[in-house]
Amino acid sequence: MSDVTDTFYASKATIGYGAQLEVGDGASPEAFEAVADVISIQFGAMTTAVVDKTHLRSLAAHREKIAAIRDSGAFAIKCIYDPTHESQSKAGGGAGAFVSGGLLEMWINRVNKDFRIKLNNGSPATVLPFKGVITKYQPSPIVVDNKIELDIEITPVQDFSSALP
Repeated sequence: MSDVTDTFYASKATIGYGAQLEVGDGASPEAFEAVADVISIQFGAMTTAVVDKTHLRSLAAHREKIAAIRDSGAFAIKCIYDPTHESQSKAGGGAGAFVSGGLLEMWINRVNKDFRIKLNNGSPATVLPFKGVITKYQPSPIVVDNKIELDIEITPVQDFSSALP
């Protein structure tokens, strides 16, 4: 069922519960490990630049435009801050994606990595892969009555739209 015009149908909504942000280890074949304590994942805006090609004789005295280059904004990740967990720390650990350091170390060294978001929407789960670099690593304010959170931004370094379902 692709055309839903004038059709009543059941939604196939996907909820975020159970989703994971995973980081690749760079090996072949590549293995992925999840980042600990992820609260939310916000996709970056996928935008297209617009070039104004209006001239003094534009039809109907209306601006003329053309679509230009596309861009992919940073993914915004929010975690519960755990500076001792190998996925978030500078030191890292384990034997996989974080053996040479966690997200803080990846930010320090501006490392391009393979990331993926794995949804919890069936078997097999939907996987959304992208290559990116960590461009923000910021713990939240430390206050008396709230958990400390960690804001991460991962900026895609190339087009990932072809990998989307």
